[in-house]
Amino acid sequence: MIGDDDIKVCEQCGASVYQEHLDSGIARQVNGKMLCAHCLTEYEESGGAEDDGGMFEEENLSPIELEEDSKDDTKVEMSSTRIHLQTEAARGQGVADDGKFKRLPRPDGVGATRCRMFHCRISQGATDFMVNQINEWLDQHSDITIKFATTTIGMFEGKHTEPNLITTVFY
Repeated sequence: MIGDDDIKVCEQCGASVYQEHLDSGIARQVNGKMLCAHCLTEYEESGGAEDDGGMFEEENLSPIELEEDSKDDTKVEMSSTRIHLQTEAARGQGVADDGKFKRLPRPDGVGATRCRMFHCRISQGATDFMVNQINEWLDQHSDITIKFATTTIGMFEGKHTEPNLITTVFY
């Protein structure tokens, strides 16, 4: 068990320095100052010279300050109308580019020649949004006749892996 006597403090950054660090040489005293592994590495990379350019002086260790935001008191509206998709693929445009496929859609024929997938998280708001997306897509493509559609639940990876409702529309 490590006692308080076994732990020292880096005089540069305040990090804990354990006896094992001193024994292995990854931390040590330099010029009368106890340095942790990181501060010792910085010191050695600076040439380990007595004149370290003031790198280890107290006044050079002041906290980093962030620049002040502009004095403009303009309020930023954080509503859904300010949310915009960034890529053509994210908007669903360019993904199903009918111009690059050889088989022609048959609106009045039998069988599907194309498909389009929609997906959303499993929540009321997300499914409502997906329904609106499908309806808008159909409004924009009045020449499309849906042959059939399927739904399934599957895992989608994003920030978190979570179940999604996946709707595939065949037309």
